[in-house]
Amino acid sequence: MQAMKEINFLPALRSSLVHTLAWFDIFDYPPTAEELYKYLWKTDLNIPYPVFLQILDYFEEHGEIRREHAFYMFPDRSGLAKKRNDAIWLVEEKMNIAKKAIKKIHWIPFVEAVFVCNTVAFGWPKKESDVDVFVVVKKGRLWLTRFLVTTRLSFANLRRNKKQVSDKICLSFYVTDDNLDLSEICMDSEDVYLVYWLNFLIPVYDPKYVRVDLRKHNRWVEQFTVRFLLSKTLKRYAVRHTFASRKLKRFFEIVWSGMYGSLLETQAKKLQKLKMKKNKNSLQDKHDTRVVITDSMLKFHENDRRALFKKMWRERVATHI
Repeated sequence: MQAMKEINFLPALRSSLVHTLAWFDIFDYPPTAEELYKYLWKTDLNIPYPVFLQILDYFEEHGEIRREHAFYMFPDRSGLAKKRNDAIWLVEEKMNIAKKAIKKIHWIPFVEAVFVCNTVAFGWPKKESDVDVFVVVKKGRLWLTRFLVTTRLSFANLRRNKKQVSDKICLSFYVTDDNLDLSEICMDSEDVYLVYWLNFLIPVYDPKYVRVDLRKHNRWVEQFTVRFLLSKTLKRYAVRHTFASRKLKRFFEIVWSGMYGSLLETQAKKLQKLKMKKNKNSLQDKHDTRVVITDSMLKFHENDRRALFKKMWRERVATHI
């Protein structure tokens, strides 16, 4: 570690490391060295991974960070490695629920991709957590597709509602495939939650590699985490077409691609917007990014906690910087 004394970028790297650990610390989720390297916050430093590992050792030796097994955390934290390991089975359980649900909707016409997001994708769900999904839909068919997806999962008793939350699917975020740049819903110039939300998306159904386009249209994330690489679909969770489901999906996409489909889209929109107007507790009239209702995005995050998480993040950074 003698070489570390000659490195003049340690203060800058320490700041990035503190900002990164502070984010994970909010959720009692200690990252591995690989995760720290991949999700390192705001740094222009191009450090090879072997050197980064040496630097982590240096910071650990000097009491700047703490390591438990393969996981890193602030020095005043302990026991987090066990919490993370205990959550592994729960993530697996929630992902299997997601796979079961996505199997029931992947054949629905105009569903382009489905990603698991939020707490399950991050790796810190609770037993009572639902499973959030992010759905990408063919442009011009957002309302029709949402109606079909919602109906299918409701009949299967897999959709979250006011009475049933745990292990149910939360269908609160849809976008069309021509509206993949999510910078428009940034809370402010430094929306830490959205940045990491994008980094942690898990593609479960993605036959057209929408994740590649999603990355291309969200290059702005790289000013915060320079290694913005969306995960590939893990084989054990991947939902793929059977011959029959592919043919069925293709048939309805052809039949509903023209004027008849546009008529169904208009009717589905009128029906759903009428129902939305009856929801007196909705934030749809607040004109912010918590609830967005357009023909290219439907986002229903009534309990959007991004501002709270950012406050907690900044407090932790201030404590350890």
